[in-house]
Formats: sequence, C-alpha cells, structure tokens
Amino acid sequence: MDNHPFSHTATSQESPSSLRRSTRIEFVTPVFLSGRDAAGERFRELTQTVLVNLHGCKLRTSYHVLVGMVVTLECPKAGTTGKAVCVKVWDAPAGVVGHEIAVQLIRPRNLWSVPDPPADWETVAKTMVEGPTVQAESPTQAAAPPSPAAPPPSPVAPPPVPLAETSPLGTLTVDLRLAELEGRSAQLLESFLDIMYSQAEEITRTCLEELRQQVEVLLRDAEERLRQSFHQSYEASASSLTGLEGDLIDQMTSRSAQLIRSAEEALRARSRELLGTQDRPAPAQPSKQASQK
Repeated sequence: MDNHPFSHTATSQESPSSLRRSTRIEFVTPVFLSGRDAAGERFRELTQTVLVNLHGCKLRTSYHVLVGMVVTLECPKAGTTGKAVCVKVWDAPAGVVGHEIAVQLIRPRNLWSVPDPPADWETVAKTMVEGPTVQAESPTQAAAPPSPAAPPPSPVAPPPVPLAETSPLGTLTVDLRLAELEGRSAQLLESFLDIMYSQAEEITRTCLEELRQQVEVLLRDAEERLRQSFHQSYEASASSLTGLEGDLIDQMTSRSAQLIRSAEEALRARSRELLGTQDRPAPAQPSKQASQK
C-alpha cells in the first residue's frame, strides 16, 4: 500500500499518468468513519478531516484501524459516501486520545465538496475519465511500402491488438484500473472478513456450549460428592452420638446405683439408730412426796 495519496515513490518504469497525484490541501470537514476495527467489532464515529485531495484524506480516529482495512466515509455536509482503504497509521502522541490515519478512496473524486479545489484536480479527474492522450505515429516512422520489383511478403498473422486499444476500457487510466482492482479486493476482503467473523461466532457459540455442558457435569459431580460426604458425615455423627448416648446411659446407671446404695445405707443406719433408741429403758421419775420434801 505504498501507492497512497500521502506517500508515493516514483520509479522509472511507471508511466506519467500513474505518477500523477492530486494536490493535498488543508480542509476540515466533518465525516462519519465506519467499518470494523482490529478486534473485528463494528464502529461508527463522527470525526473530521485534516488534509484532503482527490484520492483520499488524512483524519483522526479513536479506534484501532490497521493498514489495509476497508472503511466507509460519509460527508454529511456534501451528502456523499465512499469506500476507502487505510494506507497509513500514525502513533498517537503521549497524552492524546486517538491517532491519525490516511485513507485512499477506492474511486477517487472530490468526496469532500471542496468549493475551490486546486486546478490539477480537474485535470487529474479528466485524465482518469478520458485516459492519456496517445501520440500519433509520425510519417517517418511508418513502414516504407515494398518495392514493386520485390516479391510480395508472405502473409504473417498480425500481432494481437492489446485490449486497451480495442475495448472502451482502454480509455481508463492505470489509476482507475488500480482503483477498480482495489475495490474488488476490498469487496473480497470484506466478504472474507464477514465469513471469518461468522465462523468465529459459530466456533465461539460451540465452545461456550461445550463449556456450559462441562460446567454442568462438574457441578453435578461436585454436588454428588458433597451429598456423599454429607451422608458419610451424618452417619459418622449418628454413630458418634449413639456411642455417646450409650456412655451417658452407662454413667447415669452407675451413678444411680451408687446413689441408691448410699441412700439404702443411710436409711439402714437411721433405722438402726431409731430402733436402738426405742429399746432403752425410760429414766425413773421422782415421786411427788420426795419433791415436796
């Protein structure tokens, strides 16, 4: 993507028409930039141009757009819309939100409705429609007719005439053909991306469904293990309580027996004391006469 409106390197093999580029000017106009970002998510934001020419523009965006991605530009003031390809990305300065990108229109034109465009814009647009002027062959370069005395030349099949000279498409310039090829490539790329996104969504749904099933299996397993552990704990607790109940009953029985024996011994001792008191003779009481004396 070196062949874009903001960086172009000329080579000796290129034709003058392919080297012709429109003048860049500083022109600020609001545009809606939409498409898919590097994460595959669709976006649409209102931004504005910084530099424009007949082939593209430079603008600022807050989304991560990669070189080669197809975007859509909408100019609300001009009421125009066009497809473009991202051809360059600048890193965002420190502390600045968003970064600048350069995009090249698939069909170059004055998408921005610049009121007084540079003079070469009209020339380039006319060249793109009419094609380069073909210079007529000079008379001196024409082949000399054969001598009358010379034998007629053997019939030779004429060389194949290039399609560019016989078809109406031959009037199109290299730039326009490249734009058409880039447009087709962009459409194929967009279709391929849509297919990839659909497959990715299907794979994601399948993975999520498998993950959900696995989680359900793990939950059921954990629930069953917890139920078994609770049952084992309950049985162990019940066995421990049964043993504790037996120990308490034994202790209470032993303690009750000791209390009963102690009570019996106390009753027997008290009974012996009472019986011993009844068997003793009563002390003699003095008579009245002796008391009177």
